[in-house]
Amino acid sequence: MNTPASPTLARPRRGSLPSPFPSVLLAWLLAIGSWPLALAAQAPSTPTKRPVVLATFATLHSWTLNVAGPDADVELLLPGDVGPHDFQLKPQDLRRIRKADVIIANGLGVESWLDKAIRNNARDAAKKVVRVTDGISKEQFIYHLPELELADPKKGSGSGHGHGHDHAHDHEAAGEVPNPHVWLDPVLARHAISNIVVALGAADPEHRAAYAARGEAYSARLESLHRDMAAALSPHAGKPIVTFHDAFPYLCRRYGMELVGVVEEVPAVDPSPKYLARLSAAIRSRKVRVVFSEPQFNPRLVRQLGKDLGITVAELDVLETGKPGAALYEEGMRRNLKALVESLP
Repeated sequence: MNTPASPTLARPRRGSLPSPFPSVLLAWLLAIGSWPLALAAQAPSTPTKRPVVLATFATLHSWTLNVAGPDADVELLLPGDVGPHDFQLKPQDLRRIRKADVIIANGLGVESWLDKAIRNNARDAAKKVVRVTDGISKEQFIYHLPELELADPKKGSGSGHGHGHDHAHDHEAAGEVPNPHVWLDPVLARHAISNIVVALGAADPEHRAAYAARGEAYSARLESLHRDMAAALSPHAGKPIVTFHDAFPYLCRRYGMELVGVVEEVPAVDPSPKYLARLSAAIRSRKVRVVFSEPQFNPRLVRQLGKDLGITVAELDVLETGKPGAALYEEGMRRNLKALVESLP
């Protein structure tokens, strides 16, 4: 019987591979070749380094957060519970000053410790400092505390200080430094915001338009704050008040209240009995009905004064300290507005 012939296997040609291996190999090679493209598509692009912006105290930090948004890293130099008048630089603070791309300061003597540190230890940082009060016209500055005049109360200026503004150039020639608390006037605060916008845009041109847009939106909110304060305080125009120290002349001038005097004539120094006697006489003469303490200071002296004279004691916040955040300034100013409206007769 004939044995059936075994089927003949086709010998592959030299240089070729048997089917179906060629298609598998081809798919595999194509897959390997596509990996770099796939990985390149999935890999995130290298992010642009965000500028580090260092704000000296709480209000400036709040303003800068609103302008910077997600495009800059905003840090607060001072601890939230330490005001700029009491601050002592530490070595780690100096390192942060050197590291920062932009330093937002108030100027007008508030951060004299910063100027000294840069002058002595970090001169290269001087060009990074942006003072938000730069560009405010000299006529808008206030230079002196109100005088404790005991004459006719009708002679009160209602401007928050006992000196006119037409001698601003004389003050400058005499080397006098303006009262620095301009941030408690929302209109002057808007000027400060414009300086922050310009500074961040110069440090980070790629996001200049975004800084400008956020700055414009924030400035509009401060304009709304100003309008609300003006409307609420208009019935109290001309009313006399006494504050703890010289932080509120700009606010008083803006909204027409008369700042008769302050409890603490020299910051961080208890007033003398003679000074308190003169202040008490001025309070009686001007028919002051409210004296304001500040949350950053012990209210003991203010409460005693209120008790002795039978007048209301309330609280106004200078906003140099507080829980850091973008809302700090607006919320703090609205608390001040509430305190004024509720305490003024």
